[in-house]
Amino acid sequence: MSYKPMKMLSNALQQTTTLKSAVICLLVCLSGQSHAVWYETQGQSVVLNGDKVKARQQATEEALRQAMLFAGASVRSVQKLTNGLLNNDHMEVTASGEVQQLELISENWHNDVVTVKIRADIFPAQQQCSAENYSKTIATSYFPLLERQHAQDGQIQELGRLLSGQLKREFDRSAQHAVISSIEPYTVHWQSRQVRNQATALATQTKTQFVLTGVIEDLSVHRPDNSALAFWQDNTATRSFRLSVELIDGINGAPLLQKSYETESEWEFDRYAQIDASSSQFWRSAYGKALQQQLQQLQSDVDTTLACVPATGHVISISAGNELNVSLGRQHGLQTGDALSVYQVQEVTDYRGEKFIQYHLYPVEVEVIEAYADNARVKAKDDRFLGNIQPNDFVAKR
Repeated sequence: MSYKPMKMLSNALQQTTTLKSAVICLLVCLSGQSHAVWYETQGQSVVLNGDKVKARQQATEEALRQAMLFAGASVRSVQKLTNGLLNNDHMEVTASGEVQQLELISENWHNDVVTVKIRADIFPAQQQCSAENYSKTIATSYFPLLERQHAQDGQIQELGRLLSGQLKREFDRSAQHAVISSIEPYTVHWQSRQVRNQATALATQTKTQFVLTGVIEDLSVHRPDNSALAFWQDNTATRSFRLSVELIDGINGAPLLQKSYETESEWEFDRYAQIDASSSQFWRSAYGKALQQQLQQLQSDVDTTLACVPATGHVISISAGNELNVSLGRQHGLQTGDALSVYQVQEVTDYRGEKFIQYHLYPVEVEVIEAYADNARVKAKDDRFLGNIQPNDFVAKR
């Protein structure tokens, strides 16, 4: 097995300002592999605080991400490569999985901007599970600021509200397996001990399958003391960002993903300026771009986590003619003729007082006879009688 070396970078991935490049060239590879395609992409990054290593690493990550997502490769493979292989001083990609070869074509520096061009031989993976075809619904709310005084510099107190909207746009643009279908217009204090109960209540209220919680833990600004700086030192202010999230199953309150997303970037605004965090000026700034990249990674992580989780909905009502109305529809990928499982969920307590979730699967599958935008009519296969089913019981497409 041959290896393709590529001189790369030394430290773990950190976030810097990224200027995305949409330049993607497709070159058909004629080396005897009938379905091989080379994807040539470039990524750019601005040098922050003179750290060229981080800038080059970020540019390479962006180029690889562009190539893999354009080729239809799995998000899991994007994460594996960008968060794993790029950590090494020398990156070696073998003929295993979706990326067969990876080459560095060029690296150019101009006015503290690095442009890295790569070429990758990518074979998108086949679908790994049937549930990938069905979209899962997520509810969230405005994200609270843990330290509100951090928002004083720039007066960006509204960032918690705006981040959830920006995240939804990322899902609308890139997600393959999930959609944020509800953003509750208020702040939930997800850091409290009642987060599980809050999440399941919100899922029931919004008729969604999952709940994404988020707490902004750090927005602090570091401004160097000019009196202590030598003339050659940089006096650029930097601002931190840390968002801790949890993806929770709305049925049983179980956490599926727990992770913090953090970065640090140049803060180009004056201490006393009042910044409109919804403006293009903010989101085009170095800090805004760094935040956008964190939201992209969050969207990718959630999408990967939910890829093979069955799409689940509720029984809305039981109608005449032995039919059910359910809260899954075309927006979830449901089509006429699809088969669904019906089940009930019950909380049970053992002899030690510990509580467990128990699932009771109905013995007969139901079939979709008509699918609408966000709901469907179903009936039992073979016209068997549907008994003991109640509204708010669950249906799942597995």
